[in-house]
Amino acid sequence: DREKPMNELLAQPAIQAWAAASVVVALKTLLAGVYTSRIRLRKKVFSSAEDYAVQQIDGSPTEDEEVERSRRIHQNDLEAGLPFALVGFVYALTVPSTLAVWICFAGFPLARIGHSICYAKGLMPHRTIFWAIGFFILIWMSIASLVAIPFGA
Repeated sequence: DREKPMNELLAQPAIQAWAAASVVVALKTLLAGVYTSRIRLRKKVFSSAEDYAVQQIDGSPTEDEEVERSRRIHQNDLEAGLPFALVGFVYALTVPSTLAVWICFAGFPLARIGHSICYAKGLMPHRTIFWAIGFFILIWMSIASLVAIPFGA
């Protein structure tokens, strides 16, 4: 039965937590893109000439601080989300403790959400604190995963 290994894998609590956290992080990244689009439409600040043509307004690509801030939020999500999904999967395979699962797979998405809110509102040092929480969770998972891999076994 080809489905049995997948079902066994998905039955593990750490894998379930990783999957849920990865989906939340991915959705948050997608919403950051929608946030940028909404700001562009509201302010009529677009990234290419054809966008102005479609909107039937005169203009050329310009920069706007609010648009650029939202783009940086999105870019930062892209930079953090992929490593989280990859490292998180390997970490989940190490069968971490329940506490570690909660810290990593609830903490990282919450830190990313907090980071984005603070970034959008220009709140410092809160933005950096949330970024650091997510970063150190990712570093922890990376080191713990490397230590747990049975190289040469």
